[in-house]
Amino acid sequence: MQTMFPPRRSIVILLTLAGIVRSAVGAEAVPFDPALPAKSRCVVAIERLRPTQFAVGFREVDDRARNIVRKSPEKFKAYIEEHLPLIVIGPGGEPYLVDGHHLALALWKYKMAASVEARVEANWRDLAPAEFWKAMRQRGWVYLCDNRGRGPLDPEKLPKNVTQLTDDPYRALAWAARKRGAYRKTSDSFAEFKWANYFRGRVAMGDSDAAFDRAVEAALKISHSPEASNLPGYEP
Repeated sequence: MQTMFPPRRSIVILLTLAGIVRSAVGAEAVPFDPALPAKSRCVVAIERLRPTQFAVGFREVDDRARNIVRKSPEKFKAYIEEHLPLIVIGPGGEPYLVDGHHLALALWKYKMAASVEARVEANWRDLAPAEFWKAMRQRGWVYLCDNRGRGPLDPEKLPKNVTQLTDDPYRALAWAARKRGAYRKTSDSFAEFKWANYFRGRVAMGDSDAAFDRAVEAALKISHSPEASNLPGYEP
């Protein structure tokens, strides 16, 4: 099984991080309100965030948590600013998370914060659901394949909050392989999921850390293949 953030260290660390997270909220951030316009910065309860994807890589979530607890308050503030979650306000005034799923889940899973600062990318609360999801697809702000790469699925089947996100081990593999130079980091929407689906049928996956390390090595060997040339960030 994969290594988890050590619970026995959590009491002191999480009490410290709770203060760091609160102090990372910018002075211009306001409480979430469904009427907020685009480019607003707000503080929203993590459990209220509606995902725009079905899965994350749990290994990346755990790595985010380990990374956060090593940071000083100043470095953590800079980290949050660099990785600021993005939301779209949708029908019914619900906040849909379009970027920052791994960070939000890491903060919630390890009880580091109940809320997170985010930036509003668009306010489409007056759109009908069908129009809303059409606009989301056009912007590349929703990914409708599940944790096994099956889809596209009906957006109404998406998890209702980030705590319900499932694990896609191949999404974690794509993230780990990129860190090792398998492909360039890119702004293309859901690039890691596209690489995950490429690796899914080509690389064997196991539950142990050793098996995951072997999968990363196998992914590196095929990442520069001509078969992957149409994927975002590909390097021959």
